Amino acid sequence: MKQVDRKKILVLSLFFIGMSVFVFFLPVTSYGDGGENAQYDIGIDVSPNIINIESERGGDIRILTNMRYSFFATNGHSIFIYFNDSDSVENIRPTRDSLGNLILKFSLEDLMVLESWLRSNDVNDVKVVVSMDNGDEYIGQSEVYINKKR
Repeated sequence: MKQVDRKKILVLSLFFIGMSVFVFFLPVTSYGDGGENAQYDIGIDVSPNIINIESERGGDIRILTNMRYSFFATNGHSIFIYFNDSDSVENIRPTRDSLGNLILKFSLEDLMVLESWLRSNDVNDVKVVVSMDNGDEYIGQSEVYINKKR
């Protein structure tokens, strides 16, 4: 009986040590406390990273961020997505991925409204600005290749 109890205690101890190590090394997303109108960087990734604007297929363009969706849902005010310093894309839909990160979706048709700003067959700059209720802004930048071939 004592040997069974020792095994249970050993297994539980190893479990708690393992969980403690796991939690200790989890990546921590820190959102600053810079006061009114502070700016912070966020990581973004455009998917797909090559957009064919002559494609007859529609679909969504997604911008993956490293911002927590729950943080945006609680404190977020508005989202802007700029291509080459254009006006912002309209109809941006925030959602989340399986890890709880904020994903921004918009359609190819919404991007085509900005066609005069897009550089065809070239790399285009993408800038995301997430404004918070307290005036803080979270800014991320990336690039996407715009293809104009049938």
